[in-house]
Amino acid sequence: MFLKLLVIISILKQTACETDLRVITTLKHSTYYVKPTIVNGKPAVTGDVPYLVSIKEPVGRIGNGRIVWKNLCGGSIISKYKILTAAHCFDANNYFYYKHPSKLRVIAGDLRTQITHPGETETNEYTQWRSIDNIIIHPFYHFPTNDIAITILDAPLNFTHNVDYIMTASVNTNYPGTCLTAGYGRTDYNGNSVSPVVLITRINTLSLWKCSLMWEMNMNSFICSDSSISDVAKGDSGGPLVCKGTLDPNERSNRDLLVGVVSGKNFDKTSLYTRVSAYKDWIADNKGAKSDLPNPGIMLGARHASLDSNELLVVMY
Repeated sequence: MFLKLLVIISILKQTACETDLRVITTLKHSTYYVKPTIVNGKPAVTGDVPYLVSIKEPVGRIGNGRIVWKNLCGGSIISKYKILTAAHCFDANNYFYYKHPSKLRVIAGDLRTQITHPGETETNEYTQWRSIDNIIIHPFYHFPTNDIAITILDAPLNFTHNVDYIMTASVNTNYPGTCLTAGYGRTDYNGNSVSPVVLITRINTLSLWKCSLMWEMNMNSFICSDSSISDVAKGDSGGPLVCKGTLDPNERSNRDLLVGVVSGKNFDKTSLYTRVSAYKDWIADNKGAKSDLPNPGIMLGARHASLDSNELLVVMY
């Protein structure tokens, strides 16, 4: 046992010295809260991911009415009022933010991780701040099953070169081997330094057949990526997994298509994304009506795979 431990430590030390594009997951606040972060991804520049937003929470005040905001989760703009994200972003502390959505802010166009701002609704040349009027969580959410949510903004976003919507996938299919994700990640393996800006990285997706084979169950509501070297979904929780060349009728020429929402991972299986196309009807139907709290006792939606949360071992660093 001692010899095995020495070997593991040696491997980790060697890995830490190499260029590391893996993603680290931590567990916070509740049994199911996961927060993947990109390690040493490439910094984004204005216009790279105009559909990406940061859902921020207040962490302190510095006087003169200014508040320090830090990233809680990522999200994707799917219309002027709607942001698609992960349900688990709001389940901490007995669904506190779900019950009090106005305490959060959605920031579009600003690539910084931590920002000082009064928190008022604002639109300028580069950045747009919005409050959240409502959060809609899938009624059969039980992490990681049905890990999807929509936030409704208090005012519409103005689409510009660095703030824009993304089309959502409509067909359940396999996606090109290499796709892209973005998030507010760490800059080193030990996780001691948070990137000041959004990071972008590419990940390898697995076919639905291979994903189902590895999990030994129906995985039609998930997209999996390779985690053979102990990484997880490459992006912030709730953030986008986007692909090109999908042959999906919703894909536009030379534009990314939103195919997944970052969810979590299993240590010895795969990283998990919520498959957007599996929820196309639910997304279209929820234009703003407030949903009830999800029922943890109901594990299975009519068209969605069931996955026992105990089967998902979240890696802690």
